Amino acid sequence: MTMTPPSISAPIYSEQDHHTWAALYARQLPQAEQRGCRLFRDGLQRLRLDPQRLPDPCDVSDRLFELSGWTLGDAQNAYLGPTEWFEHIAERRFPVTNYIRQPHEIDFTPLPDLFHEYFGHLAFFTDRRFGDIAQAFGPLYLAADERQRLEIARLWWFTTEFGLLYEDGELRALGAGLLSSIGEMQKAFAPATQRIPFAIRRAAETASAVYEMHQIYFILDGVEQIVAIIRQYATDEGLPIPAL
Repeated sequence: MTMTPPSISAPIYSEQDHHTWAALYARQLPQAEQRGCRLFRDGLQRLRLDPQRLPDPCDVSDRLFELSGWTLGDAQNAYLGPTEWFEHIAERRFPVTNYIRQPHEIDFTPLPDLFHEYFGHLAFFTDRRFGDIAQAFGPLYLAADERQRLEIARLWWFTTEFGLLYEDGELRALGAGLLSSIGEMQKAFAPATQRIPFAIRRAAETASAVYEMHQIYFILDGVEQIVAIIRQYATDEGLPIPAL
């Protein structure tokens, strides 16, 4: 008997879709294992994705719920508006699509793609502490005004989507956008790429790049620094301080 709220349904995929998933998985896994942070590597094992077959969202949602109290929600194969996105996050519900890119889009797809979501993001959400930190972005965003909401979305972007961190003295990938993209991972770790220590105001005022690679990446001291970022931003802006 499932404990997961019925927020998502299982799609039907073609064999071509499964082959695309397998190709993406095989290509990305070695790089993600080499450069991904420990939280990602450990979480990917707990997530137990099948490298050959596309995941069943109902099964993954059940697994996440047992591990961290998170479930999956339906993103309806579209880029969600930030308010709708953070409403999901506030409810410990990670929105995912059913769309898998076509073979000719193996390197880049302009639409939301489930490989990014399942491979890049969901390993982290097997960890309850990370889930608590991620959830805190939801109420913070929903309590904010228009300017603050844009800045909070950017803080999310440059930590959970494209953040880097130091771990045991080595630079590692934290952001799901890096872990699920060979090109962006290579760009982030290239010697000539600009990487700077995370600064709240700098990140809040830096525009995110949705359709192209970033020109700058921010480095965290560790995942727990995200807690300090959330608390400091809330304090500076007079917003409710999350209990983390």
